[in-house]
Amino acid sequence: MLRLIFSDLVANARVWLGALLIAAATATVGAIVAGDIETAFAAGGNEALALYGISGTVAAFTVITALVVVGAVTNLTVTLQQRGYALWQLVGLRPTLVRLVVTAQLLVVSIVGSVLGCLLALPLLKPLFRYAFTGSPELSALSPRLTPAGAVPVILFVTVVITLGGFRAAGRAAHTPPIQSLREVEPPDRRMTVARWMGGLVTLALVAAIVATLPATGLDTMAVPLMLLSPLLAGVLAAFGPLFLARLVRVWTSLVPATASAAWFLARNSTAANAARSTATISPLMVAVALAGGLYAANGAVGAPSGALSTGSVVLLVGGPLLLAVLGAVATVFMSSRRREREFALITAAGGTPALVLTAAAAEAVIYVATALLLGLSAVAATTVIGAWAAGVWTVAGALPSLTIATLALVLLLAATVLPTIVALRHEVPRVLAPE
Repeated sequence: MLRLIFSDLVANARVWLGALLIAAATATVGAIVAGDIETAFAAGGNEALALYGISGTVAAFTVITALVVVGAVTNLTVTLQQRGYALWQLVGLRPTLVRLVVTAQLLVVSIVGSVLGCLLALPLLKPLFRYAFTGSPELSALSPRLTPAGAVPVILFVTVVITLGGFRAAGRAAHTPPIQSLREVEPPDRRMTVARWMGGLVTLALVAAIVATLPATGLDTMAVPLMLLSPLLAGVLAAFGPLFLARLVRVWTSLVPATASAAWFLARNSTAANAARSTATISPLMVAVALAGGLYAANGAVGAPSGALSTGSVVLLVGGPLLLAVLGAVATVFMSSRRREREFALITAAGGTPALVLTAAAAEAVIYVATALLLGLSAVAATTVIGAWAAGVWTVAGALPSLTIATLALVLLLAATVLPTIVALRHEVPRVLAPE
């Protein structure tokens, strides 16, 4: 079994490297938060109280982002390899053993990635700490630290989230009839599971609890709970995504007539049909948009001027979660690129030109980002309305940061889709389609 575990990791390195990257990124962000908490514990006094409050907020952002991003990437990791698992069963591997092998692979990748992430955080901790607290001499004078005792909880968190996140997907892969997995290029979008219902409803209840406390909260302390609303609402949308996401993509992309662009027609149908892959890319981007816009919307609602947030403060509060969310989206595109090679070859075999294939790939990136922007802005708009109700101040401060993050994400996704497509077009069509 050990040979199967590691040989399959090597054979599907492109898919597993994406999961490894997200495990390492999550651990890096978590380790920096753990380092701040350790620093606060060692410092004591008022500095410790300030650091505890800041670290708690960043930890909340990180956990929300990690649950959405890691869940999306982990499920995609298993989904992309479902045909391989079907072949395992056809050669005699029992479903229980398939599930055990996949879970063991997730465990290996999560441990290796989380350890690498903690090691990467060590040289970053001090410069980031100094940069974030440039405007606070008392805090910038502290010496940040991260010990093995602080890294262990981070490693455990990443390992548990990734392993449990893929456990249900591994079970689904093991118990899907092999003939069905071999016949379908990608399994259809899954219905709402009990875990999704519970996660979405619990998160929604948490949002309601925060909103209920706002009228009794002073303006000087209202910004923090308001900041949490946008990412939490994005988490609710991510949990209930199977109920509406594919339909939403079909509806808004239909605004461009099929006769207007063949590339757009191909892109919109591919995005809506391959819901599992699309969700894995859209959900992290939606969280990124909600994080950036929600931070400024919350501060604008309590009357803070648009320039009140320094670059250091933004990096400190949402820099890590934003990086994790955008990397998650890019990683899903990278992981899916091998599967896309076959799709592009089919389009070429049907008479499509290389220019059509490239334009369709770019259009998919636009659809991913635009859909995430629509959903993320809805969370920011809800935060703005709630802030106006609680504080009596209307603001549009969240719009520009959300658009900025969406623009940066679009640039990265265009690179992640177009460049592999250029490489794929150099391959001979019969050789690409031969494995099918």
